Amino acid sequence: MTTRRRFLAIAGSAAAMASQACSAGVSPASIGDVPAGNVAALPVGTLRVVDSQAVCIGRDSRGVYAMTLTCTHQGCDMGQQGSVSAQAITCSCHGSVFDANGNVVRGPASVPLAHFAVSVDAAGALTIHGETEVDPATRLPA
Repeated sequence: MTTRRRFLAIAGSAAAMASQACSAGVSPASIGDVPAGNVAALPVGTLRVVDSQAVCIGRDSRGVYAMTLTCTHQGCDMGQQGSVSAQAITCSCHGSVFDANGNVVRGPASVPLAHFAVSVDAAGALTIHGETEVDPATRLPA
């Protein structure tokens, strides 16, 4: 027979472990290299989903960048279950909101979105390198 005190101790330990697991965040979905259109078709102030991948590409005054759309709370694909715009990225699963650079604006997510390397070829074709995470301040000059 479990005493009330023992039950509360077990429940408290489980809650603490769950809290630590959530605060670590969910890793981005593996996407490999993804073609992301032409740089000429990506004006400053744009953030858009790339095809049906869990990734977005954006362009701000500092250049072109890409980041995951895998919500760091519980892994929902915000490109499919949410909304993406230059103002905010919203997860419809549990209500997390991120700014256009992937920083958490409202939880339950507590970890920002991962950014990926972006390259451009001589014709202006963009490629997102989903296996290469970069610092959130990294931009491809364009």
